[in-house]
Amino acid sequence: MKIGISLDMVNIHHQEPNRNRFESKYYWDELYPMIATAGFTAVEIPFDPFWIFRGGSGVPFTKYCVEVKFETVAKFVANLKEKGIDKVAGIHFNPTIFMRNEDLDFYFGASGYFGGEAIRYAAELGCEYINVTPTPPYGLVQHYHGKNINWEVEFTKRSIDLINGFAKIAQEKGIRLLLRNEYWSVFRSQNFQDIFAQIDKSILLNLDVANLIIAGQNPTEFIQKNAKKIGSIYLTDTAFTDENQTWKTPLPEYPQHRATQVFMDLGFGNVDLRRFCNTLIEINYESWTIVSNRQTREPMRALLRSRNFLNSTKIEHR
Repeated sequence: MKIGISLDMVNIHHQEPNRNRFESKYYWDELYPMIATAGFTAVEIPFDPFWIFRGGSGVPFTKYCVEVKFETVAKFVANLKEKGIDKVAGIHFNPTIFMRNEDLDFYFGASGYFGGEAIRYAAELGCEYINVTPTPPYGLVQHYHGKNINWEVEFTKRSIDLINGFAKIAQEKGIRLLLRNEYWSVFRSQNFQDIFAQIDKSILLNLDVANLIIAGQNPTEFIQKNAKKIGSIYLTDTAFTDENQTWKTPLPEYPQHRATQVFMDLGFGNVDLRRFCNTLIEINYESWTIVSNRQTREPMRALLRSRNFLNSTKIEHR
């Protein structure tokens, strides 16, 4: 089994007062060897178009920013290897940033363009896959387009066309396209079988453990039944239960009904991750398992917490 960690633990959009540090190259120059010291030699990088508009920085979330600081993607990859990170396993692309008005053409146009850029960036990085969030949160799309009583039908059709377009580019670049399950998605987890019947057969699923739990599914049973369709896994933890249909709100990752943290550092939530890891061993899962500590308060501590948890399992010692 291949283990990596996602750089989504550095959440620049919602982590004041550290944001200025997180935007600086010196922070990342220190972080990379710390990742390797914590025993992670592979990473997943979120692709965030925000940083194209923000300007040059040390944030590795777009090709543009990397080229500003390292001249070429190849030099950036070489720099990672010098710091102890041997592989960028994949890229995560989330088009939610473009759901901001009532113009669906804007959303799908921007998502298509930048999704293509993300795939090409992934290929230059030497990634094996690109993991795509298939839709923005249900409540956010409804907020802008709910006046149309048939919005969900139209949005679903155009989203499927968008995803199939991504699949074509990914195949041309020699990487796999994966779809991420999220409890707030227009494509709720329980509907993925219907979605997979309409998309390119090369597309696989990225299984996010905490999101499955919140959506009311058992991740151990899910992977046992769908092992052949799983392209990668997010090890995520949570203690959150969606008792107020938070998934239907515009910002479900930051629940409006109460101040709470949806995602927790690995091993600090209520998810039975050890049982899940044992299942991965039992089914002989061999693809990427990515540790994700999104919403962590302290990335450096999250690294050590993740390493401590993994050391308590057998998934790296087969």
